[in-house]
Amino acid sequence: MTNKPRAYSLKQLYEMENADDGFILTVINIFLEYVPASTNELVNACAKEDWDTVYFIAHKLKANVNLLNIELIKEDVRFIENAAKTKTNLEQIASKAKIVNNTIQQAAAEMKEDFNL
Repeated sequence: MTNKPRAYSLKQLYEMENADDGFILTVINIFLEYVPASTNELVNACAKEDWDTVYFIAHKLKANVNLLNIELIKEDVRFIENAAKTKTNLEQIASKAKIVNNTIQQAAAEMKEDFNL
């Protein structure tokens, strides 16, 4: 791993009981397999104004963002989830979804680099 600042942190994962390198790598691989595609779907759902799908995806993303301490977008994901659920502030969701997507894509690229994946 590099010493450069990262969009994500493994601190919380390493603090879990029985967390070893194999466990961490499994979490990273699952993240890489599902989450970047989900944020692309989030942006597409926003474009279609499919707020139920936006809510569903944001709700699922929240756990991954928290687990990997992707601080840059924690509040944005919560905002998207709540706004889509309550159908309020809809005009702000798409721009926040793009920020979330860009940050997730950045974190995924960093994980691939850090773990030689």
